[in-house]
Amino acid sequence: MKIRYFLLLLSTVVLFCVLPVQAALPKPVWQRGQLTLWDKTLLEGDLSYNWLMETVLFRQPNGQVRTFSSNQVSDFGWFDFSNHTYRTFKVLASDETKTAIRHSFFEVCMDGSLVVVRKLKKPHGLFKRAFSHPTYFTDQPEMAQSLDYFNYYVYDAGHLLTLDRFYLDIYHPLMRAYDKVLQHYIEVHNINDRALLGRLLLIDRYNTLVEQDAKTASARNRVVAPE
Repeated sequence: MKIRYFLLLLSTVVLFCVLPVQAALPKPVWQRGQLTLWDKTLLEGDLSYNWLMETVLFRQPNGQVRTFSSNQVSDFGWFDFSNHTYRTFKVLASDETKTAIRHSFFEVCMDGSLVVVRKLKKPHGLFKRAFSHPTYFTDQPEMAQSLDYFNYYVYDAGHLLTLDRFYLDIYHPLMRAYDKVLQHYIEVHNINDRALLGRLLLIDRYNTLVEQDAKTASARNRVVAPE
């Protein structure tokens, strides 16, 4: 009897908590941007991306809304005025299931020699699933600016390298050419290379170093035409 009473009480509490939440679900947040279909068709209009459902809504000038998945879209993006940057989402091969390769949307967070992308962390647990309606995962400024909602990867040669295995999979194989400079950068700026933010800062610094060296090499090899 005690178990039945507890389950009944628990169900009642959950029901009364969920109903008001469901009644006040947030509406899509629209951004003016463009998306490219796999057949290279370019569409321009209002976009709204849902991280959990991995779908992008496209609102046409006549108000009609179309829904696209990674099977239909190769990339999309918009200028985010809250972050003062253009945000780009691309479809990449994902092998997270370890059983089959599928394509998913990833946001490009950092471009350069090492490309950093991110994807939503999937909610886990009974209560997180119960109170995590898909509409709460529509992209919005507060969510986009938080590191905690996402898993971050370096996308290299068609493979996703997680930042959780930073030194083993990323730093030692790909960044060792600038090891002394980067270690000095860590010491001078007191960077915590065990934290996600610190690792992102190191990758950003590495990309800057590679770009600077490429420009220097290009300038040295430039031939000045005789007058």
